Amino acid sequence: MIKKSLEDKIKDIAFWTIVFFILYTILGFLLETKWLSEIISLPKINEILKDSLTITATFLAPVAAFVLFSDWREQHNKQVRNEFGLKVFSQFEKFSKEIDHAGFIFTELDCLMPDEHRDKLDPNRMPLGLDHPIFEKNHNLILSYLKQIHVIQEEFNTLVDKFRYFGVVTNQLRQMEGWLKNILEEFGNIYDELNDTYSEYLQFLEIMDEKNNLYIKLRSQIERKLTLNILQQLQEG
Repeated sequence: MIKKSLEDKIKDIAFWTIVFFILYTILGFLLETKWLSEIISLPKINEILKDSLTITATFLAPVAAFVLFSDWREQHNKQVRNEFGLKVFSQFEKFSKEIDHAGFIFTELDCLMPDEHRDKLDPNRMPLGLDHPIFEKNHNLILSYLKQIHVIQEEFNTLVDKFRYFGVVTNQLRQMEGWLKNILEEFGNIYDELNDTYSEYLQFLEIMDEKNNLYIKLRSQIERKLTLNILQQLQEG
């Protein structure tokens, strides 16, 4: 169904107002002349026209007020929806940016791993334990990655809140609850410090690499939801 613009609505009001005025005037004239069986004076005709204008104005005022208020409310709701939608999109970009940043740090950490220590199937491979100098020399870099994981969690929590706010203002929270619950569970499975144990550098890299891939996968799911719902609604608005 095509929605009419305010200009079209005003044109419709003007059209039906004129129609109402003409019909009421004709009806009044017919009644005063007893269905054209009598001739009435000019002052009487003026009186009929005045009555028609008065009744038409009385009819027009509430109708125009209702249409204008309805249009204002609709535009206001769209504006609020768009504002919250843009906040969700902006927060998603922050969340996405932090995931990319974690990936950059991981790349630096991965480059520190000597090739001769990568192949687990190599019987001569010597694991790089937690006491290896690579941990001490790159302590700050490793720490920055672990801090970045916490930043991702904070941005994710904020993103979920933004989604909830959007659901509230657009009356879509009930439809979004199931999906939000799923991504919260998926994120919780990624952010699992209790099971993120490692005894050597290669294990550390493998755990972090898996995290990065899961974050990227989760980001893609959120992006699809964002595109199919919020961005589509913003374009329609």
